[in-house]
Amino acid sequence: MRRFLYKLSEEELWNLGIPVEIVRREGEEVVFATYEPLEGLKPVKEEEVPENWESWREGFGPIEVGKIVVLPPWKKVVFIKPGMAFGTGLHPSTKLCLRAIQEMLRKGDSVLDVGTGSGILAIASKLLGAGRVLAVDISEEAVRECGENARINGVSIECRRGRARDINERFDLVVANLEISVFKEEIGDLVKVSKGRLILSGLYGEGDLEALKGLLRKHKLRIRRIYEEENWFSVGVEDGRD
Repeated sequence: MRRFLYKLSEEELWNLGIPVEIVRREGEEVVFATYEPLEGLKPVKEEEVPENWESWREGFGPIEVGKIVVLPPWKKVVFIKPGMAFGTGLHPSTKLCLRAIQEMLRKGDSVLDVGTGSGILAIASKLLGAGRVLAVDISEEAVRECGENARINGVSIECRRGRARDINERFDLVVANLEISVFKEEIGDLVKVSKGRLILSGLYGEGDLEALKGLLRKHKLRIRRIYEEENWFSVGVEDGRD
């Protein structure tokens, strides 16, 4: 892993609006580090991070002190305003989707989030490097909250009312956190808007999981990985068409 060192004034650094690691101050300028290159800025130095850095880094999580939360600069932060729409990130099915997105998303991918709720999965995809992101939901309230949460996070995603059947294009990655009854009705629509990679979540218990496996076999879709937490399941699908 590489570490990129930059130097900016306090005001310029503040205007970046992103979490960084402060290394030192040199007069009125600040030397800071990131672990991904910043677009439009030339680093003053690049250096290799020691091999044991990755394991140490994984153990550095959020620290809460009253109303203050301290986060390391390599964490991706998603702000979600509590509302009526599903998806605060606390539900196991949402957590499983977030885990799967981090493994299956490729930088620059187009992403379709079906049943977006609060928009948390669409926003996370954008923060993780997705290109175009479209989020759809049948609830007008969810569409409003998705748009508001996108603004809070400073990301550009399209939030629209609708279902997969209303989409007339195909996406590199399709994410659907629904339930098995919906998958039974709409799996064909989800396949049609996908280029081959899907994350299907909202499955509770082995019965739901086996039912989804049957649907996938009918469409000749290959399971890449099954994610599980508290008897909830998400399935990463990749059929090789892309």
